[in-house]
Amino acid sequence: MKGGIPGLTAKQRAYDSVQTKETILLHAKALFSKKGYKGVSISDICAAAGLSKGSIYHHFKNKEDLFVQLAELSFADSWKDWDSRSVRFSSATDKLYAYSELYADNVDLSLTKAGEDFMATTGADSAAFQQFGAILTDYVRRFEDIIREGIENGEFKPEEPGEMAFALLSSYSGLANNSRYLDKENVRRLFRKMTDMLLDGIRK
Repeated sequence: MKGGIPGLTAKQRAYDSVQTKETILLHAKALFSKKGYKGVSISDICAAAGLSKGSIYHHFKNKEDLFVQLAELSFADSWKDWDSRSVRFSSATDKLYAYSELYADNVDLSLTKAGEDFMATTGADSAAFQQFGAILTDYVRRFEDIIREGIENGEFKPEEPGEMAFALLSSYSGLANNSRYLDKENVRRLFRKMTDMLLDGIRK
């Protein structure tokens, strides 16, 4: 039997493979969050996860591929959480307030900084850079859907939704960066205040 532990069924080997990949991603996320993208090597991830380089390269082409897959998973989890919450709100305005609360409660600038580090050190022509850029573009597009909904419902001014979405997300990102040392209650209060101000600018 090639490539597996003797006695294990195909289903058991597949489960073991999934578990191994999840372990790698979990330890890699912790390391990237703490040290940034440049500060982490494949050897560091191997040591943290207790795995060989062969195990890492069985699941990921290289460190760039690992980081992109980690980012994709993180954004997917974030949107899954958002989708379960957003169905409770009928207006785009209410969704913006709900989104700001979710953003405030889940601010993790450490991984965001690692993403900036990744983009600064990875060639813009590389496949990994393009994949990461596509993830960010999809993130803005999902937020843009909320803005477009508000425009179509007559809640917001009929301006270019992509630009509005980018401006709003940039505002949240800036606030998150400047409020990282505040307690959770004050962070949520500031995010709601920021949303009040932003809505004053885009309400029809």
